[in-house]
Amino acid sequence: MQRTTPMLGVINVLMEGQRRAESRSNAKVDALFDKMTAKARKDSGTTDLVLTDEDAEILESLRFLLHCWAATPALSGVGWRSAKDMVEARISNLLTVRRLQAQHPQVRDEVVERPIFVLGLPRTATTLTQHIIAGSDHARAPELWEMYYLGLEPDAEERQRRIRKTQKRLDMTLLMSKTWQHIHPTNAEWPEEDYWLKFHATFHTTVAPLPGYLDWYRTKYDRDTDFRFVRDALQVLQAGRPKQRWVLKHPGNIFNLDSILRVFPDAQIVLTHRDPNTVMSSLCSMVESLYSIHLKRGAVDPKAIGRQWLHELATGMDQCRRVRAENARPGRFIDVKYHRLTGSPHNAVPELFRQLDLPWGPDDEARLDEHLTRTGQGGGRDGVRRHEHSLLGYGLDPTEVDDAFGSDYMRIAAG
Repeated sequence: MQRTTPMLGVINVLMEGQRRAESRSNAKVDALFDKMTAKARKDSGTTDLVLTDEDAEILESLRFLLHCWAATPALSGVGWRSAKDMVEARISNLLTVRRLQAQHPQVRDEVVERPIFVLGLPRTATTLTQHIIAGSDHARAPELWEMYYLGLEPDAEERQRRIRKTQKRLDMTLLMSKTWQHIHPTNAEWPEEDYWLKFHATFHTTVAPLPGYLDWYRTKYDRDTDFRFVRDALQVLQAGRPKQRWVLKHPGNIFNLDSILRVFPDAQIVLTHRDPNTVMSSLCSMVESLYSIHLKRGAVDPKAIGRQWLHELATGMDQCRRVRAENARPGRFIDVKYHRLTGSPHNAVPELFRQLDLPWGPDDEARLDEHLTRTGQGGGRDGVRRHEHSLLGYGLDPTEVDDAFGSDYMRIAAG
């Protein structure tokens, strides 16, 4: 399968010189990071704002992330541009939220009440579930443009400007990838993953290998930091606006359920389940597509992707189930089976709303039909054709996947 377009090669040639100049040494990477931070300080109006020790640590952790990108073998020019975009966006969000908290102290008093977190293995309908719940008049999810450009409610002109800038970023990805619109169709004005509000994530390594990053993330980083910032960002986004329950989702949150429950003790957790064999082939295909964009031609090893992500996902789900068992209480955890959600949605979704204490009525029924119609047109949220994938190309077989996840979880996923 050809995953990239000829345009990617052209852009990589144009960007290669800058990549070499900026990433060839630790000193160069440090100088670039300092320049990025100074610019973000100026642009966000926080030049004179005194940051806390925790915020200073966050900035240093983002410096480390940029170094991991620079150390990635066979990183392309586009990959380096993505690295800078990733780090710049998170620096900007941090400084913007801290400025708004200083200028509008009442923002910190906003109560993020009973948020709903949708999590599960990737490709288990977490996105569909989030969209359906967020369609309720009593719930909402952060849209992609809001997470790229955090702020209080903008006027109509500024809102459209931010949406256009976000959509332009998405369109650039589609210029370079033949597969991304089939794997994860999205839009600047659609709900998106809380990944965009977090500084760090296991899923950073779905974009590029980032040597040394996962060991650091697992053993040295306080992951509660990310969810405290998610809370701060949600306070900004809901200030002065109608109060609705937040619906957040990201498959990578299976690695962080303990942090979610510490920061949001009244959260409800919706866990989606699907056969891990389908999950693995789909996730590996997604990683291969992302690596193909960010690494040089010939540097992507599908079998290495299969080995790594079978281990990561099986370990993450085991950890998630362990945390769930330790924190179980009535109404906190809700299970959604992929085949029941997609096969009997008019039974499954009203029951899900009941468990979430959300009203269900004719308007919700109509919105559900809209979601199902769009999905049925081609298996994607925008009606495009289904994402095609197979385990075979990633050096995995079904028995190996079954063994990695264990018989207990296989029964849950198949039930």
